[in-house]
Formats: sequence, C-alpha cells, structure tokens
Amino acid sequence: MVTKVVMIGPPHTGKTTISNYLADATDAGSGEYHPTAGVRILEFNCNIPNSQPVEVQLWDCGGSPQFESCWPAIARDATALLLVGSATLPATELQFLEMLYLRFGAQHGLKESQCAVILNSMDDATSNSAPVQLTGMLAKLPRETVSMNNAAELPTAFGRILGSALRTQTEEWRKGENQILSVG
Repeated sequence: MVTKVVMIGPPHTGKTTISNYLADATDAGSGEYHPTAGVRILEFNCNIPNSQPVEVQLWDCGGSPQFESCWPAIARDATALLLVGSATLPATELQFLEMLYLRFGAQHGLKESQCAVILNSMDDATSNSAPVQLTGMLAKLPRETVSMNNAAELPTAFGRILGSALRTQTEEWRKGENQILSVG
C-alpha cells in the first residue's frame, strides 16, 4: 500500500529541498530558486519506528495561491499533511499556514495527529534562535524544527510524523469497520 503525504506551505520555505532530501533525490538545478509549478510527486520508502518500512508518495505542492483550484484534488486521499514554514514564521506566513491547514487537513477529515508543522531553518542565524510559538489551530499540531545545515535528523522526524498519521488512520478504519459490524 502506498501512503500519500502532502507537503505544502508558503513559497520560499524549502519544501522542495526537504522533499528531495527525504526521497534521496537530487535536483540538477543551478541553485537558484525555482518555485514548484503545481505539484511534484516523489516516491520512496520510509522507516517508521517499531514498524515495517512504508512506501511513501510525497506530494511536494507549490505554495502559491495561483494553484488553489488544484488543492482539493491534491488533498484527496492524503494520509498526512506537512505544513512547512520558515523558522522565523512571520505573522503573514502563520495565517497562510492556518488557511492551508483548514483547506488540506480539516476539510478533508485529517485528524490533528495526521498533520504536522515543520519549521525550516534555512540559515545558521535562524537555526540558533528561540523557537517560534505556534498559535491558534496550529498550536495543537505536532511540530518539528529542522535545519538543512544539519539534515540528518530529518528522516527520523519524518518517520515519527508519518508513524503517528498511520496509527490514526488505522484506528479510524477500525472504528469504521466496528460500526459496520455492529449494525449487522
């Protein structure tokens, strides 16, 4: 079974860099910023703590609102939602992430344990700064702060997030099966 994970956030927050690292993919680009047009899908295996490896389909979504008409199709059948922001998380970015959580997570029935916020420290200055406080709906979500300067912890953090999402999905399936069995 393939597990669909959607990664989205504002432009310039490192979603593609994180996706490429997780999938052990390389981008032969020039090092210049090129926004993702719509969505890129990467497939790879992920080790989940205390579980079998999982085949992941990671949907690296362009964060521009110009792709908003595609979002319902992208969000459909997702097991997990990763909201990526910069480690400094300005107020406008926080509001955008909250809107994305509503559109991708809440509207598509994902539980809080199936969603997570990843704050990306894209330089040494932000990786040593005090952690940003998440507010509102995002405060309830699991959170990871990562630095591509020290990316070795990224696969472990991703595995924890995905493991939690898969456990929640399995519990929801069991509840549904039990309801069907109790009706008969």
